[in-house]
Amino acid sequence: MIIGINEKLNGLVYQLRIPMPMDPGYVFSYVIRVDNECIMIDAGYPSNDLLEPLVNRLREIPNCRLGMLFITHMHVDHIGLANELHNNLGLSVAMHRRDYEQVMKMNNRDFFMRDYEELLVYYGVPDTDMELLRSVINGISRRRRFSTVNPDVIINGDEERIDNIHVILTPGHSPGHISIILNEHNVAFTGDLVLPTITTHVGLTPINPGNPLLDYFKSLAKIRSMRPNCLYPGHEGDICNVNGRINELMDHRFSRLCEVLNILRNGALTIFEVARALRWMDNRDYLGLDPMNRYMALTETAALVKYLDYLGIIKAGNDNKYEIVKDVICNPQALIPSDLISP
Repeated sequence: MIIGINEKLNGLVYQLRIPMPMDPGYVFSYVIRVDNECIMIDAGYPSNDLLEPLVNRLREIPNCRLGMLFITHMHVDHIGLANELHNNLGLSVAMHRRDYEQVMKMNNRDFFMRDYEELLVYYGVPDTDMELLRSVINGISRRRRFSTVNPDVIINGDEERIDNIHVILTPGHSPGHISIILNEHNVAFTGDLVLPTITTHVGLTPINPGNPLLDYFKSLAKIRSMRPNCLYPGHEGDICNVNGRINELMDHRFSRLCEVLNILRNGALTIFEVARALRWMDNRDYLGLDPMNRYMALTETAALVKYLDYLGIIKAGNDNKYEIVKDVICNPQALIPSDLISP
């Protein structure tokens, strides 16, 4: 396994490109010099074949005594080798309590599967699709067993400083997603919160509960308000047109909310039926998606519906079908809180 390394900010930051067997084929971890030591952000994909090459790469970085590993979020490609790096290099592992609680929930497979089954029923998934989605959820559970984490440091708040590291809570993609701010250089390491071309998945699931789309809007606005020069994300590449990209992501979600409302103007539907009516991934039909992308489409639809329900625009009846109860014109002022809209 070859792990690429790219020096940034004149040797202050090292970007590690770590392979993984699912799209987009790699994930970035970062090593940052802070004061007299180094910290690491994210732990790559859980593969025994990756551990030795990763450790060797880390040891090649000159004058860099690694002390702590920050996990931006609980997904397997970011949490992957955390325990192994702790055991091999003595790194202290830090992650947010909200995500750690979800990792612990996933460790009880019976409860995990039961919660998902109940949600699929509520979403109105028919028997013809139920087994297919069960297989996806089983796969998520199996991948989790390849990767365990026992954090040494639990982050509790919305904003903390840990050994001079500025950490902020930026949920939406996961409930405990964090971003690391390098104030003196005005850059941020944002995990999967903002990606250059990929639209971050924001889905309503048992391990991303509540109102994740509202959380996501607030997280984007929080990052924008800090006015960073560039973002270093978990995939693709650097983002230095920060406001432009954040506005694109907000506009995309706004458009999707309008699409959901337009679909519901024709009558009440379940979340599954709304997902079937929407177009996905370069204008594809839901039934044309592979099983994993069907799962992602369904849970993303649920997040859109939940958000519109929160605004009081739609409501579900006893049959779990949603209908419009407050007619609105599709414009950002009606669908996005005013404090989150770009000035």
